[in-house]
Amino acid sequence: MSQPAFLGLLVVIALLAGFGGYGFYHLGQPSEPAPAQAAVTPAASNGVVGMARPEFSLPDLEGTARHISEWDGDVVLVNFWATWCPPCLKEMPAFVEVQEEYGARGVTIVAVAIDEENAVRDFVNTYGINFPVLIGETEAMTVTRDYGNRFGALPYSVLYDREGKIRFVKAGELHKDTFVRELKPLL
Repeated sequence: MSQPAFLGLLVVIALLAGFGGYGFYHLGQPSEPAPAQAAVTPAASNGVVGMARPEFSLPDLEGTARHISEWDGDVVLVNFWATWCPPCLKEMPAFVEVQEEYGARGVTIVAVAIDEENAVRDFVNTYGINFPVLIGETEAMTVTRDYGNRFGALPYSVLYDREGKIRFVKAGELHKDTFVRELKPLL
């Protein structure tokens, strides 16, 4: 295959992935649930809630391998995202706020980027991300499946407690009020 044809194919695949993620988000997500209503997600229905968090290691932006056990003892939100995913970008400012508000109480957000390193670096520098960002590219898709994301939805968030037990999952944008509501009982 010629180089122009190969590049064209890559562009088509990237566009289809973006449209698919956008469509999944907009067609599969109701409006924000009422405070007394629990979010129903694909991961909850396939038995991930209540299980121990899966192990994984991925590099950070400096290329240093980081293991998820590094944050043992914290309440952790693992968020799978990409710079080309509109709902992923929409939820990031709320994550920065939650990390500022609850970080001193042992809360850590770990963002796993399913993206190219330079795009992630530019995003992190532009938006002042104040939590660990790991670069997974395609390897992160395996990790997200281990965390119950059978369909490859983005964004995809998993909240686990200080003992490493998964307590909440959300496919699609995680709104700040829902995040805080699920987080507070774990503190």
